[in-house]
Amino acid sequence: MLSPAFADVRPASAMGVDIALESRESEAVPIHENGWTDPTGRAERVADRDEAAGHFPLTTLGYHCWRELDYLPATRDLLPVALAEHVRAGQRALDVGCHHGAAAVYLASLGLRVLGVDINPRAIEAARQHRPDAASRYRPEFIVADFLRDRVAAAGSIDVVVLNRFLTCLPAVDDWQDALSRALELLTEGGLIYVGDFLLMPACPHNRRRYQLAHANGGRWGNFAVLDDQGRPSFVAHHHSVQELRRMVSPYRVLCFRRFSTRSRHGHASRMFELIGVNERRPV
Repeated sequence: MLSPAFADVRPASAMGVDIALESRESEAVPIHENGWTDPTGRAERVADRDEAAGHFPLTTLGYHCWRELDYLPATRDLLPVALAEHVRAGQRALDVGCHHGAAAVYLASLGLRVLGVDINPRAIEAARQHRPDAASRYRPEFIVADFLRDRVAAAGSIDVVVLNRFLTCLPAVDDWQDALSRALELLTEGGLIYVGDFLLMPACPHNRRRYQLAHANGGRWGNFAVLDDQGRPSFVAHHHSVQELRRMVSPYRVLCFRRFSTRSRHGHASRMFELIGVNERRPV
């Protein structure tokens, strides 16, 4: 369940945005999905046998499992194109959980100096294989790092922090809070945070059952197990509530917030969101 400390969190009054609503202006911003192929020849790398998760203590599956996972994301690469009109060439960007580097390469094409970090060495190796865009002034730098434990940049030195499908990988609420705090600490005053991630879908029987199973095994509401080919939990992911969205945006003035639908590799509907916030107050 969501930490009681978040029970009464509301957006800053200066935002002028109700996070439960979608703005017409932000709805006009397109989502670009990269083409993809599945080298395994399957629709997805994992089996959809959720009932088996009821036999495992899911609280033991934290984010550290991502060091070793060779996993294709459930959805196509979603590029943060909504940032394009809000950034300037030469700004420094941090792509957290960069995976194979698609978002980092896109940000570099906008003229940003990009550092991509990921806990998985194989993901970073794949990211480094990207050929630089001929029009890009800077080539992204990629390093293996644990964003929650390692010092990846100095406080107040990053103009744009990108958390693109990263928070979903943090099933423990303490890690989730820590990631948001670290992102804010790294941002310059006036810097931007971009979050693209998954929304709760409790009205969908498939997802509701997954949430119930994880919650019964000690997870917070919105967690669910993703199983491997043998029906064993491979990792735990998280879908976000409106209350958690309010926690995310509470330190920022919102430039863009919108919800949209996409499809997973195995054809399930997913509800996602993206938000861009401006850091207009420094942490005490």
